[in-house]
Amino acid sequence: MYADRVVNCIGACQSPMLTIDVEMKVLEKGQVMQVMTDDPALAETVRAWAGENGHMIEEEHVVSGVTTLIMRKEAAVKAAEPGT
Repeated sequence: MYADRVVNCIGACQSPMLTIDVEMKVLEKGQVMQVMTDDPALAETVRAWAGENGHMIEEEHVVSGVTTLIMRKEAAVKAAEPGT
């Protein structure tokens, strides 16, 4: 799948969530970001962050210990706020 932005967090990656958040803010709604990491904890954090921010993880692959997440900006259907 084509990605509009790629964030490589394989090996030493300083402040990976800050980098991912900044790169996602550059994208327009509906554009695609690819995140690669060899840290399973970071992959889990990215999954949770995506859900909390309304991004949809469209693909996820693990090959040779590297997780690749493909997510679309603001594509997830957000639950209605209580009282709305």
